[in-house]
Amino acid sequence: MKIFKALSTTALLLSASAFAADTETTPVSEPAASPAADETIAIRVNDEVITQGDLQDMANMMLQQYQAQAQGAPISDEIKAQALKSAEDNAITEKLIASVVAGLGIVVSDEEVASTIAQIKTSIPEGITFERALASQGMTLETLKENINADMATRQLFEIQTKDVAAASEADAQAFYNGNPQNFESPASPANASASHILLSFEAGEDDAAKAAKLAQLEAIRADIVAKTTTFEDAAKAHSGCPSGAQGGSLGQFGKGQMVPEFEVAVFSQDVDAVGAVVETSFGYHIIKVTDRQEAGESSTIPFAEAKDQILDYLTQNAKGEAAQVYIKSLRDAATIEFVKPKAAAAIDHSGHNH
Repeated sequence: MKIFKALSTTALLLSASAFAADTETTPVSEPAASPAADETIAIRVNDEVITQGDLQDMANMMLQQYQAQAQGAPISDEIKAQALKSAEDNAITEKLIASVVAGLGIVVSDEEVASTIAQIKTSIPEGITFERALASQGMTLETLKENINADMATRQLFEIQTKDVAAASEADAQAFYNGNPQNFESPASPANASASHILLSFEAGEDDAAKAAKLAQLEAIRADIVAKTTTFEDAAKAHSGCPSGAQGGSLGQFGKGQMVPEFEVAVFSQDVDAVGAVVETSFGYHIIKVTDRQEAGESSTIPFAEAKDQILDYLTQNAKGEAAQVYIKSLRDAATIEFVKPKAAAAIDHSGHNH
């Protein structure tokens, strides 16, 4: 299976910044090699050349993006080889597209590039700077601008080449909807509740007599709450051994499976706003007041009318993407492509360093 594909510089930068926000990772750096080695010609595409350094830079960016998605998992030799092969394919395609873009006189304005950079900056996770996101890719601001320019020019070229692709029809959308029902199922919402409790905790080595005394104490507290001589919240603040006592016993909202079984059974069975009977768990004795409860909702299917516009856009863009791939293939078929040197090994290892 092909793991790597042509990714825009913007996508690579954002994925790397998201990864860097959560982990301390060493940015991919260039191997210690002579300039001559980096400039060794690897591939000739018509009258253009691709160097070993070009391929290594692209492979490293892909592997950095792979690490971000794999959360730093080790990178196998097979993955490195796939990254290098994808780098070769992408580099050839870039050269061919750049030649056509130049021939057609497609120009991207500085304002368009600046707008894209501004959008990138707003999308970078909190806690990481734009400069750090650039550094994590071994990229300068000027390189980013050049790559964005190339990305946007390529997009304009593809818009020209796919302008005659027919938009998907409603019948196409209906057929897709009928044939892919799993894509339009809305999952069931889980049951959840909001509750407060008062806990008299068990102590280590506590005997049955001491536990019985606590049970009697909590029964008396419950009786006062039911008789309205005190409120549940005041009683929790005065007596609860749980830190929630400071908030009147409130545990906030939680779903099934988050509490111990005995506590959960009580919460999802007793009446809302009632002060339940004393419940024993491994933590001690509790009295519980459920303040809100939502039963589990059933799964549902999104109606075709609601999904139609999204399906139409998906099918149309898919058709344009296929047309773009046919166009790229035609460029490659017409080109003279020569592999000059043996393929280099992708330089990144699982620690994020080059060899």
